Amino acid sequence: MGTQLEAVGPFGPFDALAEWSHKLYLDGYGERAIDVSREALAFCEAAGDERTARYLQFICGVALHQLGRAAEASEEAGRLLRRLGPGADPVWRAKALALLAESRVDLGMTALAMDHLAEGQLIVSAQPIRTYDHLSATMSVALALNALALFEPADELMVQMLALTFPPARVQLNVAQEAAVLQVSWGSMLEVAGRREEAWPHYTVALSRAALMRTLAARADYPEMHARAEAIEAFVLQRTGETELAQGRLRPAMEAFRLREELAETQIARIALAMATSDAGDRTGAADLLTAVQRVSSATQLDVWGLTALAVRARNAVLHDGRSEAADALELLAQVSLARLWEDRESRFEALQDRIRQRAMAEQHERLGRASLVDPLTGVGNRRRLQQLLERPDQRFSAVLLDVDRFRAVNEEHGPEVGDAVLRRIADLVQRNVADDDTVVRYGADEFVVLVPDGHGAGATAEKLLEVVRKEPWLETSLGLRVTVSVGLAGPAPAAEAVAAADRAALEAQRSGRDRLVTA
Repeated sequence: MGTQLEAVGPFGPFDALAEWSHKLYLDGYGERAIDVSREALAFCEAAGDERTARYLQFICGVALHQLGRAAEASEEAGRLLRRLGPGADPVWRAKALALLAESRVDLGMTALAMDHLAEGQLIVSAQPIRTYDHLSATMSVALALNALALFEPADELMVQMLALTFPPARVQLNVAQEAAVLQVSWGSMLEVAGRREEAWPHYTVALSRAALMRTLAARADYPEMHARAEAIEAFVLQRTGETELAQGRLRPAMEAFRLREELAETQIARIALAMATSDAGDRTGAADLLTAVQRVSSATQLDVWGLTALAVRARNAVLHDGRSEAADALELLAQVSLARLWEDRESRFEALQDRIRQRAMAEQHERLGRASLVDPLTGVGNRRRLQQLLERPDQRFSAVLLDVDRFRAVNEEHGPEVGDAVLRRIADLVQRNVADDDTVVRYGADEFVVLVPDGHGAGATAEKLLEVVRKEPWLETSLGLRVTVSVGLAGPAPAAEAVAAADRAALEAQRSGRDRLVTA
């Protein structure tokens, strides 16, 4: 394909394949993007390039959704979530959830979609956008919100992305394009629903974002995106009465990009051209354009452009035949349908806010729960955490208990701040030198316990901890400081028995001269 394959920044070694597929999708060649993604995915999996494989699977899913193949897109999103696994980067989870939400909206599974969106929005809003993955996830969530006509939270995310300066021009252009389409959709929905004055500010914002698109398209050498920006401008100008100016933008724009059904700008341009064509006296040509819009838009649950086309049919009928029952019926149908969609949108907005509040409260409760089990000085488990394990008489542990030698003297000779630093450093040493499934607890003022499930490797762990504390460069903490620990080892046994026996063994180690290990 004439593209050199090489590692690019944070992406996989075969990221050029994902770039190729992504460009096909952005340009509206959905079928080709799917084929390329699936072929490249098999190659990347065989080569072990998991990072590029993620991108390819995501692109395949969004292209399927773009083509109206919602069930397949939902399945692809599920595969991506399984690929990511439970320990994945949260922003990648947000991307997959956004794709799943969009697909389930089209499948009529709105309640599930709202759950996915609430989680995704919380993830992307948790911190400022500093990476491409975070930007991509934020865009995915914004588009899913837009699919539900939840324009306010979608546009809040768009504004954040528009303010970023780190992405390259093509990425900034993609953000500006989606942000412009969002505003023109918002304005059109309000206008057709009979809220014309509320629509105007959104049309104004759409014009400014389309102008930004043209600037970025020139910078990125992307003439087709320049034409798509002009199609958006022409639609807004046509709707706001600037007919001649609109037509001057529209016809060159429509000649500069192929009207692919997957592109929102295609429907936007057709509606604007239908108005201009009708104004020029060509009723048949205008009707054909509007029929094409309605045919494509009927595949989506939120048929904003189809209903806009219906309203334009009524407008054109009045233009040529004056007011009539047929024209009034068309206009009323469009208004009532979009007004109903707007009401549904309001209830979805409230439902989303409720879900976000519930999730935020649940996460806060979980954080508080975790905090109640953590010693604030050292960051390891506290006695409450230990108590949880003591209440499991059916599970057996070995206990390694470390008692800091002469800790009172450390406080007296070096000060309590150094004493606290010693405890934090020992806690860190212990955590870095035990197995993942071991539990570390601050047992007393200067004592730590490691509970080893079933006792596997407990003896080696005890010896290692004794040695690493002994060899730690304590003089870096305070001049003249020397720290050792007395270690007791016991078990396997129920946690309460193992800890009590290890405590007695550590006391014996201190009595025997300190800085040593005693096994019960």
